[in-house]
Parts: sequence; structure tokens; C-alpha cells
Amino acid sequence: MGDANTLSEENVNSPGQTLNPALAFAQRRTKNLSFFRKAYPAIYSYFKDYRMTRAEVVISAKEDEVDLWIDGKSLYNGQGRSRAKQGVELFKATFSPGSKIPSLQPPWPGDYYHPRFAHMAVDNLSRLSPLRREEFTGYPIPNFYPLVVFQGVGLGFQIEQLIESSDVENCIILEPDVEIFAASLLTVDWEKICKSFPNSGQSLRFLIGAEHSEEGLWEPLLRNLLHFSPIFPLMNFFLNERGDPVMDQVASRLNREAVVSLMVWGHYDDEVRQINNALHAFHNNIRVIPDRGSLDSDVPVFIVGSGPSLDDRLNDIKRVREKVLIVSAGTGLRALLESGIYPDFHVELESDYMNYRVLSSYDRKKLKKICIVAASQICPLIWDLFGDQRLYFKKESPISGLFGNPESTISYGTPTCTNAALALCSQMGLRNIFLFGTDYGFRDNAKHHAGQSVYMKSEDNTLHTELSESAKKAFSTSKTFAINGVNNTKVQTTSTYFTAKRSVENLINLEKSRSPEIRFFNCSDGAEIIGANWLTQNDFFETISEYGSADSRARTFNALFSSDALSVKTAQFESQLLSIEENLQDLYLKISSILKNRKLHGKKDITRVTCEISRYVEENLIKDNPSFYYMIRGAVRHFLYVGFAHTLAMEDSQDVSRFLKIWKAGFLDCLKALPKHFHEVTSKVYDMETDPWIYQSINDPE
Repeated sequence: MGDANTLSEENVNSPGQTLNPALAFAQRRTKNLSFFRKAYPAIYSYFKDYRMTRAEVVISAKEDEVDLWIDGKSLYNGQGRSRAKQGVELFKATFSPGSKIPSLQPPWPGDYYHPRFAHMAVDNLSRLSPLRREEFTGYPIPNFYPLVVFQGVGLGFQIEQLIESSDVENCIILEPDVEIFAASLLTVDWEKICKSFPNSGQSLRFLIGAEHSEEGLWEPLLRNLLHFSPIFPLMNFFLNERGDPVMDQVASRLNREAVVSLMVWGHYDDEVRQINNALHAFHNNIRVIPDRGSLDSDVPVFIVGSGPSLDDRLNDIKRVREKVLIVSAGTGLRALLESGIYPDFHVELESDYMNYRVLSSYDRKKLKKICIVAASQICPLIWDLFGDQRLYFKKESPISGLFGNPESTISYGTPTCTNAALALCSQMGLRNIFLFGTDYGFRDNAKHHAGQSVYMKSEDNTLHTELSESAKKAFSTSKTFAINGVNNTKVQTTSTYFTAKRSVENLINLEKSRSPEIRFFNCSDGAEIIGANWLTQNDFFETISEYGSADSRARTFNALFSSDALSVKTAQFESQLLSIEENLQDLYLKISSILKNRKLHGKKDITRVTCEISRYVEENLIKDNPSFYYMIRGAVRHFLYVGFAHTLAMEDSQDVSRFLKIWKAGFLDCLKALPKHFHEVTSKVYDMETDPWIYQSINDPE
């Protein structure tokens, strides 16, 4: 290699080393490890004795250049420093201050439309903002970068150069290849880089060694990005150091699915209503499902939603009905009943009173012949509509940690009833799962559900009119977008359906990694579901012939609805509810101290406050009090969203300063009032005839 010197682990650390550049690199590695030992112990532990076997750092003494070779191939053609400089210059030219970036719009007046306590407080702030919808054309990039994701470390020069030449408030450093990160210990001063983020409202996070694939990188990167909500997904920037196509796919997916992150936040108003519903269920002695994994059966399980493709598959279900377990999910129930198919049990997830209205519009005698398994927080009026009843605890809810136990807690079963049914069945130990009517999309915007679903037909004319009008808006062409369908087709989907589809795919991937025996089949003709093998009608009959019997179906059903099932003990409820009030008070004091100790005049101020509060919630609160975290994270994120989005979108510094003063007061006033509000809702006699909360929809005034 001419005048170049190759730095392997051996010659870098050789006592007789006389080459000044090589010696400097060796000393840098030692210095970096010393820093990581104190600041990032996990990184130090992994790399302190690490020996590179595939990577070589190559120094060119003549040109003051450095290269990195991996598996015998050069990454930079001998121009590591200059390539990094070019990349940073391109990044800064692309994202120059003042240029506008398209992203999720700020929340406008009326977007938070539920007439409930915290929802109205957030909506009021958007109404007090000087920003107007018709004037918004994107977010102008400020004279700093709120969040940069470095997609690949390489030699680290691009990180060093961007941080030295620009104002970067927060960053995530992502490097799948541990060999490459090991090489960077020789080339850049990590202590100097990390100490460029000294303030409590700044943060640097490392993500090293994740699997180098879209799925392998997307999930852990998303998890790290959520520590910066809502800076992500509003104003995060990606710097793809080596032009890695996989990194491009991950960035595109995160940007494309940004709306998904907003939809799973939840909100205080909904959480407190769910707690109220669950307490009624406990007082009425609704019994709990058996332990997770206890069913342990190969019996085919049909999870049935109400997607439009169900119409063409109903006869298939009828032909094998006696030897399979049929589980209706949400609005899939009416489509089955109207076709003469009684499911073995029905799954419900949603807590709103509207669900009771929908279910009570069905034939009451038919419902009494069906058992129900539902999340503890459903409207308590629903339980008595069905025959035998069992409840489970949703992990992503404060109810689980407060009143439940891990063995009857189901995770990743949101946001729709089909997600809940899939999570329930797979985590209970059922290993052959077939999905019907789980389309998560449609080819015709006017035929968005199965023909016999409540969205298309109902005996209740008032309800049918409400649902029809709501569906026209939700499934209009302006609200939908195209995604891949089964069999090389395209279907239209909505944000909610797309979120549900992604959740299903993540759950399938997780369950397969836990249990290699589990199998998922997609018998719906809508969206492609990665991880679930799509079956034509012929394929379905060939596959189903291998499994199932009336005996195994009966054994599984009897185990799920065992007469030995227990209800939830209510003895400690009063003290548990009091602890939530105390948690709400502590949260107010914590966020109040953060806001009162910081000036709030400009865009950098709200960026740092947002980062500090979000980091507290996502790092401290979730560890110290996970139940309370699930209850309150949505409210905090929504307040941060309206504050950060409106502020970053403004172009007048005086408007920014005035709005931040209003935002701070509104945020703290709401937090301060929450303990009293929670007490007034939950401290009462739990009598379903006298409690107005269980007869209210989230859309009804509180």
C-alpha cells in the first residue's frame, strides 16, 4: 500500500512502535476506553479486550489521510477524512438554516376534539398559538439541529466534523458493525464528542451492534428515538455516513410511519376512564384468564375480523368449523353471526361506551350463547351481554401493574381488536393461527368492511347513520394511502390500519423468535402481512387438513373457561388509587422544577425542555413506576407536541417567546389539577346504575 501504514490490534499496541501517527492512534484508543469506563460502562466492558479480526485502519503519512478496510475491502479509497468533510458539507447544504422541511403538521384547533379534561387543555393551547393552519408550509430549520441520527460510525470523522462546525443539540450514534466501532476508538476522540452535549436538555445515545437489516435496525432505533418525543418525528435528521441502502430503508420507513408513533401515545382522559371501567369489572367479580402459555395446543385457531375479504372466505370457515377454534374480534362478530357461525369466544379491546352500543344492537339471544374474553378496561356494561366471561390485563396499561399479575397480562395487543385476539391466542400457547378478515386495507374505498359487519348493516338506524357518516370520513380517498397487498396487489389503508398491520408483524416476529413451533397463516385478501404465509382457498384446505379435531377444540376451550378461574381481589384498591394521586402530584412537582429552572424564550429552549422532560419519562419514570408511565406518558407527550411543534414552526421570535409563556402556564395548570380530577373520578361507590362515566363516550362532555 505504498506509504500507508496498516493499524491492526497488534502493531498499534506494540511497545516498540515508532511511527508517530500510529502511536497517536494507539494512545487515542486507550484514552477512549478510559472515558467509556466511567461514562458508558457497557461500551467499555465490551471493547476493553476486543481484538479486531476483520477491520484495519490504514494511515497515509503523506496525505494526512486515513482509510478503513473491512474484510479486505477499502471503505473510503484512502480518503476517510475528505469523504467525511464532503458528507458533512452536503448534509449542511441540504439542511441549511431557514430551509423548510415537511413533517407532521402541528396540532391545530379542533384536532384534540374530545370534550374531556386534559384533551381540552391541550386543544386550548393550540387555539392560543399565533400559528395558523393556512400559513403553515413546513418547519423552518433553526440555526441548530434538534436531533441528528448518525447512521454509521465509520472512522467517526463526520461525527466529529458536524458537531464541531454546527450546533447539534441531540444525537443518536448507530453502528451495526462492532468491528467498525472498534476501529473508531483509534481515530476520533469520543470523550470530546460526548462532552459536546453538556446541558441537561441535551443527549447523546449509542446504538451499537444491532442486526444489519431493516427489521433489525428499525425497532431498536425507534425505541431510542422515542426518548426524544416529539422532536422525533417532527425534526430529526439522518446522516447516512456510507450511503448504506439498508440505512436508507430504515430512515424512509421511520419518516413514512411517523404518524404511527403519535397514534400509540394514549391520553390521560382515556386512561382514567379505562381504570374506572376496570374497577367496575373487578367489583362485579369478572374472572381472569388462565396463565399465559397454559393452553399449549396445536388446534387451529381462526381469528376473524371484519375486513371486506371475509365475505369470500365465510364458506371456507363453515366447512371446517367443528374441528377449529373460532375467535371473533371486534366488528367481526356480526359478520359471523349473520352468516350462521357462532364463534367459540369473542375478543374485545376498546373501552368506549360506543362499543356497548354496537354490541347491544346485535341479537341478544345469540350473544348469550357466546363467551367473551376482553381487556379489563372495556365498558363494564358489555360483560353481561355474553355468556361466560374472562378478562385479561393489557400490558401497555396502568391497570396491569396496579391490579393484575404477569401471568394474565397480554402484551403487544393493540391498537385494534384483531391485534388483541392475535396477542391473546399466541401468548396463551396456541400454535396454529389463521387470520380471516384481517385485511388492514381495501381495494374499494366504499367497501371497507365485510358486507354483514355493523359498518355496512345494522338494525339500529341511529347507530348505522352515525357509523356510516364516520366511515365516509375515515375511509375517504383523502384519508387513505396505498400499500402492498397479498398476491402482488395494492390496497388502500388508513393510519390506524397501517399501525395495526405493523403491530401484527412485530408481534408475529416476536412470537416466532420465542417459539419456533408457532405458525401464522393469512387467509385475508387485503394487505400483505409479513411473517404470515398467505393462503389461497385451495392452499387453505390443504393446510388445515393436517390439523384439528373436535376433541382438541373442546379441551382448549374448557381450559380457557375453567370453572376454577379466580376474580381480582379488591381489598387494596383504595391504597392503590391513592398512590396514583401521589404519583400525579410528584409528576407535577418534577416537571414544574424543570420548567421553572429554565428560561423559555426561544426554539432552543423548548428543544432542551422537551428533551429533558421526555428523557425523564422514557428513562426514569418507566423504570421506577411502569404502571404510572403507561397512564401519563400520552398526556405529557401531547403537551410537548403542541409546544414544540408550534414553536418550531413560528418564524417571529416575539411570537415564539409569547407562546412559550402561554404554553408553560397551560401545561403546569393542567398537571397541577390532575390529582384532584383523578380523585373525583375514582373515589366513589362502584355502582353501575349510578356511575355516569360508564354511560359516556370519549366524545361526550365530561
